Parts: sequence; structure tokens; C-alpha cells
Amino acid sequence: MKKESPFLLDKAKFKSRRGLNELDQILVPFVNREFENLQDLEKLNFIELLEFEDVDLADLILYGKAKATEKYEEIILKIIKFSSEI
Repeated sequence: MKKESPFLLDKAKFKSRRGLNELDQILVPFVNREFENLQDLEKLNFIELLEFEDVDLADLILYGKAKATEKYEEIILKIIKFSSEI
């Protein structure tokens, strides 16, 4: 397995800390345990997803009130699956 770019991992760790505690409890552990195992495109999509507002992320990940675009669907499903296992 290829060595992870410290910049990308650091960016994911920083951006996964949110203003909404419920998201912190999912995203921080996800980055710590799963980020390095993601494919390159998934990593980039995850970083982009972290640019969303907390309310929008919560609707996508926690509450299922919004449907993700195809671009983010796979990574969101991985986050939801991970959250159900922690």
C-alpha cells in the first residue's frame, strides 16, 4: 500500500472537526481509522464533502433527509456504514 501524503491526511483530520458534536463523533474516528484505506478519488471526494456546511452534512450522514449527488454517494455510504459499526 502506498504511503499516505501527510498533507492530505492532516487536512482531513483538521476539517473533520466540526461545530456539531454528532458529526465530530463520526467524522474524526472515520478519518483516524479509515481514511488511509480509501482510494485516491474517495479521499478527494471526502475532503470536498468536508467543505459542506454542518447542517447539510448532518442531513446527508445523520438524518438521511437529503440525497447525495452521485459524486459523493459512495463515500457517504462508507461513512454511514462506519458510523453504524462504532
